[in-house]
Amino acid sequence: MRLTPHSFGSRGDDTSTPTSGPAEGSALREPASVLLVDDRPEDLLALSNMLTHPEYRLVMARSGAEALRRVLDTDFAVILLDVMMPGMDGFEVATMIKSRDRSRDTPILFLTAAHQDVSSIYRAYSVGAVDYLTKPVDEAVARAKVGIFVELFRKDQRIQEQALALREADRRERELQLAEVRLLSEKRYRSLVEMIPAAVWTAYPDGSVNYCNHRWHEFTGLRLDGARGRGWLGAVHPDDTERVAAEWSSAISRNETYASELRLLRTDGTSRWHLCHIIPEMDHHHRGRVRGWLGMFADCEELKRAVEARDEFLSIASHELRTPLSTLLLNLDSLKRQLSPTSTDERARRKLESALRQTLRMEKLVNSLLDVARIAAGRLELELEESNLTEIVRQCVDRLSEQAMSAGSPMGMHASRDARDIVGRWDRMRIEQVVTNLLSNAIKYGDGKPIEVSMEVEGDQAVVRVRDYGIGIAPEHLDRIFDRFERAVSSRNYSGLGMGLYITRQIIEAHGGAIAVESEVGQGSVFSVHLPIGEVQAISA
Repeated sequence: MRLTPHSFGSRGDDTSTPTSGPAEGSALREPASVLLVDDRPEDLLALSNMLTHPEYRLVMARSGAEALRRVLDTDFAVILLDVMMPGMDGFEVATMIKSRDRSRDTPILFLTAAHQDVSSIYRAYSVGAVDYLTKPVDEAVARAKVGIFVELFRKDQRIQEQALALREADRRERELQLAEVRLLSEKRYRSLVEMIPAAVWTAYPDGSVNYCNHRWHEFTGLRLDGARGRGWLGAVHPDDTERVAAEWSSAISRNETYASELRLLRTDGTSRWHLCHIIPEMDHHHRGRVRGWLGMFADCEELKRAVEARDEFLSIASHELRTPLSTLLLNLDSLKRQLSPTSTDERARRKLESALRQTLRMEKLVNSLLDVARIAAGRLELELEESNLTEIVRQCVDRLSEQAMSAGSPMGMHASRDARDIVGRWDRMRIEQVVTNLLSNAIKYGDGKPIEVSMEVEGDQAVVRVRDYGIGIAPEHLDRIFDRFERAVSSRNYSGLGMGLYITRQIIEAHGGAIAVESEVGQGSVFSVHLPIGEVQAISA
């Protein structure tokens, strides 16, 4: 039946049973939105009457501007758009609808007058129309065409829903797989931890313990409930508890690794020394944030006893060697004096001088071993007296200048105006030992290049710097060159036992000072000694 605009109105029973439209059995689906655009109210009413259906949500607009506002708010299954409208015609409206990403693919059916020429129809297609209806509109044709586009819209929705469901199913599957991998990794991790012959525990970011392995319980008798939070400190020897608690709290506040030696109490009340090592587990998604802590206690009782036995042996051996060495030096010196300056036995003189040099070298080694033993036993004592630091450094430089020249490393000294006479209370002999060690190192590793010694005053501290331009120190060795028996280079190329810098640091720290080094491989090193000028209390190292 062909309807004319003036005949739109009552349609009898056809309103609820259109001859063409959406598929049956889908009334429960959400209605599809259909936009009707026409400036004539009676035409809008006619279109509304013929397209009314439970599965359609009809939205009407009486101008192009109103239609564009509707398109901004709603996704439409199809748009029926009148060509001839005042202000903004259908072609302009269609062009703007198609220029927007969200509505670009929305099908547009143009409503045109039957008398319009073919060029208008071509223009409609050129601006994005998919079809057209001529006025007066044929009800069956309109319902059929709208039904087709609504069904296509429904299918597109179903495809999108299915794609979304597939993506969601895939996401859940990946999450399940990841959870399984994490669970398996955790089980393997726990199994590995339980096999380790050391006490292991983990903690929350605030340091509260949340896991202990069986070795911890086996040794300390503390189960997880007793070790939670800071409860693990109850297994630390009372003499170590306060120190460990303070150091551990400091490490937590700075998010730093904590390492220390401490005694853990056994279930029978005895204790054994353990090396405690706790590292932060950093959060890779939030820089600088700690996810938790991993701690391990390794029994080092036997190692500590061995070290103590070694230190005791060194101390005894050094003391025992001093007496015969002193006697040997006196005898060699006496023989040297007995040789006549005009003696023709030059070969004997050379052998005697060589024996003296080697004996002096051995005496220096024995004295270093004695110093190490004193430091290890906490018996390094200072004999403080008023001393001129500038004079001490200058005398050391003068004494070693000939040795430096022989090595091809001329030595120069410079003191700033305020450092020409730095007077303070220091152990003169020990300060000489410090400067001599630093100058000897510069000569040994200076690679035959100049050595510079400088002095200045910074605030209430005297600063002595020894710079060489030799082989330098690799970055990975800078932190350990001041440790006992540590070396930055192979002993095959450079002699020594690695005690000089260790003793040097201990002496400086006993004076309340500090030593630092800056170095670059192939460019040399700068050792800086900072000593307080004010009154210094004797400190036993």
